[in-house]
Formats: sequence, structure tokens, C-alpha cells
Amino acid sequence: MQSSANNYSSINSSRLFFILSGEHSSLPIAEIEAILESEQLEFTRSYASYRLLILQASPEALQLVSQRSLMYDQCGLQLGQSSADENEIVRLVRSLPLEKICAGSENFAIRSVRLGGVNKRIKRTVLEKQIGAMLKDQVPRLKVNLTKPELTFLCVIHEDSIIFGILTHLRPTGPISLRRPRKRPVFHPATMQPKIARCMVNLSRARPGKTFADPFCGVGGIVIEASLIGCDVLGVDANPRMLRGVRRNVRYFGLPTFGLIIGDARRLPFHGLDAIATDPPYGRDSSTRGLRLHDLLKEFLAGAPSSMKPGASLCVSAPSDVDLSSLTQDAGFKLKESYLIRIHRSLTRQFVVARN
Repeated sequence: MQSSANNYSSINSSRLFFILSGEHSSLPIAEIEAILESEQLEFTRSYASYRLLILQASPEALQLVSQRSLMYDQCGLQLGQSSADENEIVRLVRSLPLEKICAGSENFAIRSVRLGGVNKRIKRTVLEKQIGAMLKDQVPRLKVNLTKPELTFLCVIHEDSIIFGILTHLRPTGPISLRRPRKRPVFHPATMQPKIARCMVNLSRARPGKTFADPFCGVGGIVIEASLIGCDVLGVDANPRMLRGVRRNVRYFGLPTFGLIIGDARRLPFHGLDAIATDPPYGRDSSTRGLRLHDLLKEFLAGAPSSMKPGASLCVSAPSDVDLSSLTQDAGFKLKESYLIRIHRSLTRQFVVARN
């Protein structure tokens, strides 16, 4: 979702809000900031909670995040903030240069969202009507359009405040459901869900047009997501059957052909990689070809730096009972971030992000 009638260039705001999906306390924030870092877009974090992130950054950040992140729900430009009081937020909106903000738009809608179940005394429908009536009074030419508005204003009710802004993007929900592992031509039970695979790609600071590799690519969960954001993708697996599977899956989604190599991740045949994200095999549905997972990871990480550019980043996943942080640092990487995410009752994954 983005207004075609208004490019927001007339609005003097560098304060951006991101309503997060909330399934993890820190991964959505880390993913968004990694995207902006990879694109070398400067930003400053103003506020962060498990459902809301506010950044000082160029509005270009909204487009970048909407193109790459699957862990946000909505985002836009913040125009102001008041206490959690209907009269205060109406007073705030009335003080804004509404004619300038609405330039180029003929119709609008007012939406609201309540995060965390707070301030239930504020009735969202009443709030939307109050602000809508005030907007029509201040800019009489505007019409209400609840189906396809050119301009959508959003009230975010959060803790003890209300944030007022312009909603610019909504995360599309249809495409990701079509990429679920069981929807693909070739299924493997160890394949990551698209949202987690995309997060790993973004945490690796991958960029469109740059070289990305998954040294344990399996049937392609991670490489599909890297290809979708425009990376030049290389996939490696020791099992030819896995490579046949990823080739079928990639063709199914109409993605560009990329390099698929039967090989040993411990001895990668590459130099100058821009990013690596990978989920090495573990568990009863995956084979480590007789190696202990600890030893496989140790040997892979020891050889990975020579295949990467200086300063390039890597994101690796392993079960939480593996000391992945120490293994990564022992291999010469500079540890940047580490996260735990519970997958199901018997598996908690650790994600480690490190720089070469």
C-alpha cells in the first residue's frame, strides 16, 4: 500500500514508525535495522518495543523495509505524538499544516490501532470519527474513502501516548503463504518458514545485486528468499538430491537461475562473497554425513572467512545447545548479534550474526 497521489515530499518529517509483527521480542527490530545498515542508510533509533519501532531516518527507509522485511505489519511517517487523550490528539492534529500534508490528495481515511491492549477507555471508532470530522472541516475538499483512500492517516495507541501519522505501507500477506514449505514442489521437513529464512538473509546484510551464498542450501528455503530480494545467489549442498529439489522449487517461483553446486561447505569454492546466511543440518530429518554438528560447524566457520570479502557479514543458525557464538569468534569473526527463537517444544534456534 502506498499513495499514488502523494509522494510525501512536501512533508517535513524524518520520524518513521514501524508496527512490528510481534512474534519475537527483538528479531523484527534487528531485521529492519540490518536492512537499513546494508543499504547504507543512516538512522537513529528513537524508541523500540516488541510491537513498535520509531526511527529518525529518510522516508526512503519505508520503501526499503516494505520491499524486504516480513516482520513488520504497517509503517509510515510520524506527524506528531500526544498523550493518550482524545482531546489532546485532536488538538495536535488541528495544529498540523493539513493543507500542505494533504496536497495532491482528494480523499482520505482514518485508521487506528491499539498495541498491547492498553488505554481501552479510548474508543477507536470515536477517535477516528473525531479526527475525520476535524480533517474535513480544515480541508473541505477532502472526501472520505474507506476502500481505496489516496491518503491514510493512522492513530497508534501505545502505552500512555497516541502517535499520529500517515500510513504508507502494509505488509502483503498473500505471497508469503504461497511460499510455505509444504506449498512447494519439493518439501523437506527441516526447511525454514519463509519469514525466518528472509530474516536470516536480511540479518546477513545481503543486498540486491550482491553475491549471497547458502553453503547448506537444502531444498532452498533461504536461497529462495535471497533471490526474491534481488541477490546473485549461490547454493551449495553435499547431497545431489537436495540440489535437484532446490532447482525445482526455484523454477516453480519463476526466479532467476543461480549457481547450484554439489560441494562441501567446509571447503567453499568461492572468493569475495558479500554475505552468507545458512542453517546447517541437524536433527533426525537431516544428515551431517557422520560428523558431529559441533565439528561440522567448527570446520565450516574456520574456512568461511577466506570465501568472504573483508567486512562481509554472516548469519548462522544452530540449536541453542551448541555454543555457536564461541565457534564463530574462534574462527576469527567479530560477533555482532545473537538471538534465540523458539521453534517448537523441542527446538530453540540460536541465530548468530558476525562480521568477517
